[in-house]
Parts: sequence; structure tokens; C-alpha cells
Amino acid sequence: MKLRLLFTIFIVLLGAVLIYQKEKAPSGSLEDGQNARVEKEATQGNQEADRKGLIQQELPSLPKAPGAKPIEPKKEVSAPAPLRVTTPPPTPEPTPEPGPVSGLTQSGIILQTNLQRQENSIGFLKENVILNAMAGKKADDMCEKQYFAHTSPSGVGSGDLADSFGYDYLSVGENLALGSFTSDQVVVEAWMNSPGHRANILNSRFTEIGVGVTRCVFEGRSTWLAVQHFGKPVSDCPRPDAALSRSIDENKLELADMRDKLVVLKSEIEASDPDTDPDYNTKVETYNLLVKEYNNLIGETRTIISRYNNQIAAFNTCASN
Repeated sequence: MKLRLLFTIFIVLLGAVLIYQKEKAPSGSLEDGQNARVEKEATQGNQEADRKGLIQQELPSLPKAPGAKPIEPKKEVSAPAPLRVTTPPPTPEPTPEPGPVSGLTQSGIILQTNLQRQENSIGFLKENVILNAMAGKKADDMCEKQYFAHTSPSGVGSGDLADSFGYDYLSVGENLALGSFTSDQVVVEAWMNSPGHRANILNSRFTEIGVGVTRCVFEGRSTWLAVQHFGKPVSDCPRPDAALSRSIDENKLELADMRDKLVVLKSEIEASDPDTDPDYNTKVETYNLLVKEYNNLIGETRTIISRYNNQIAAFNTCASN
């Protein structure tokens, strides 16, 4: 009897435990369902973020134009007062037998001039055929028109002469001498004893020389006329590369066109709905690729501008020295 009663109590308690576990199980299933919904929502959010392309690039400012410009070289002319060496009329003597005639030569005067520069630690002057032609023209013109001055009776000076011969210069100088010089050394020494002419001979700015000499009857006497032309040509100072300037202008036009396209494309992207526009991601990708090209071209243009500015600075320094 007692055994039957205990067995009945055990069965009742076992049923209560089973009922409790059954009631608890749905609660655990609800939590799993909530977690599943949260994970699903997160996955959908990531997919939506992936589906919506992102504008990854911003437009930088356009590169600035070159910061300087080549200066327009100021042409300089150095022309000290003409050197006239007078000598008393010679005592008449019997006519000598014909022989070598001493006097002045183009090559000899150039040599003596460079020797003077060498003694003063200044670089040699390079002989220039145009300056030689100019100096020869000047000497002949003075003899023909019987004047001894840097400016001809018609108003032509050494700068005008250089322009007419096509000598593109930054600086030119002119030394004139008239007299009965017996050698190239004598006439150069006479110029060196005159402050203005000496300054031209020893001017380190000059890099080229031309000489003209002629013997003619001047003011009724047979005499020598000597002309030195000094020059610093524009070619001594290489001008900035015109091709770089053209590249800068062309790149700026291309950059302006690309920027206009990017502005329009960005506006279209911002006005589009990524959920309804099937081309949204394509537009974003196109925009980002174009911005990358735009930035690369800006970098290239800035490099060219830097090179061009350096060339301008070098030219301006050379032209002003």
C-alpha cells in the first residue's frame, strides 16, 4: 500500500517537471528568433551599403598659373666719348721704298683686347661675325661721311646698327679711335688709358666682340679709324621653353572640361535614389575614376608649372646681370 502511494507521488512530480520544461522551451525559442531577425537586418543593411556606391574623391582646386613671367630685357648701350689721338704733322721726308705697312688689324685688336681681359682675370670675348660686320660698317661710314661720333649724321647709333644687322642683344658697347696708330697693341693701350673705353674692354657682362678698322683720309689727313663693338646677346640667357607654356595652357583647358563633367556627374549622383536607380553604382564608379584622372593631371600640371617658373627665374636673373 505504501509502495503504491510512493509510486503515485513520483509520477505526479515527474509530470510537473515535464510541464515546467515544456513551458520554458518557447521562451528560449523566442530569443533565438529575435537574434535571427537582428542578424538578418544587419545583413540587409550591409548589402544595402554595398549596393549604394560611395563617392570616394573630392575635387581639389585647379593649379595656379605660373608665378612669374620673363622680363622684357632692357637693351643697354655703352658708348664713351670717341678717342682721338692727335700727332703733330710729320716732317717731310724722302718717299721710302714700298714695303710692309704697319698699322691696325681686326684679329690683332681682338687678341690685344683679350690679353687685357686676361690680365684682369676676366673671361675672353668670343669673336662674332655680326659684330665684325657692324664695326666695319661703322668705320667705313665715318670715313665716307667725315664724322667721328657714336651717332651718325642721320641719327643712327650703335644700338640702331645692332638692330639693323639683326643682332639680338641685352647689352652692346662701342669704342671708337682715330689716329696714326702704329700697331694693334698701341690702339688698345690708348683705349685702356681712357676710363670709359677701359670699362667697356673689361666689362664682364660682355661676352662677344667685333672689330672694324680702316685707313682713310679724314679731315685732310691719312689716318686710322678703329671700331670695337662689344655684345651680350639674348642667347646668353636661354628663354623659358615655349613648349612648357603651351602644355600648361592645354592642361588647364582639359582640367576645366573635366571639372565641369565631374560637377554634373556629382549632381546626378546626389539626385539619384540608390534603391531605384539601377545605374547609381555605375555613376559613382565613373565619378571616382574621373576624379582620379583629374588629380593625376593636376599633379602633372603643377610639376610643369614648377619647371617653367624655374626657367623664368633663371632667365630673369641672367638678363638682369
